[in-house]
Amino acid sequence: MDSRSVRPGHRRAALSIAGELSVIGWGVRQASRRSGVSKDRILRWQSGQGIPDPDFLKWLAALGMLHRRLSHPLARAVPPAGNRPPLNGYAMTSALITIGWSERTLADRLGEHRTALRRLIEEQGHLPERQSRWLEALADGHRDLPRPLSPICVSPDL
Repeated sequence: MDSRSVRPGHRRAALSIAGELSVIGWGVRQASRRSGVSKDRILRWQSGQGIPDPDFLKWLAALGMLHRRLSHPLARAVPPAGNRPPLNGYAMTSALITIGWSERTLADRLGEHRTALRRLIEEQGHLPERQSRWLEALADGHRDLPRPLSPICVSPDL
């Protein structure tokens, strides 16, 4: 489909989807798994074909806003340490599963090489305090923003 034949509203939605996925650190496949919306449908929306589901767009925008607010461990929105211990390897992996990131994505976001991150965990037994609070805050945000339940996600029998 030629980009000139795409309606302006559809183009904006397509750019929005692509931008939010980039900010979150997901590809289309991960967005599909997390949202329950088929990968093909998301790809069609991204190419400007059809009207994206508003609930999907709101959910994706909310996750994008979370990731912008907590863009890095040094972001102002990262909560103070408090009395919680730093994340060990198991807790870090659990948070990554909740967010939908790989260890490689986490290393990229931290500006570390994946091997250096792994060595840090092995040597210290945990992530540093600030990185731990940041990762926890992102995981908590993902838990607080459950996937959209729209007509395309719900069985027609319901």
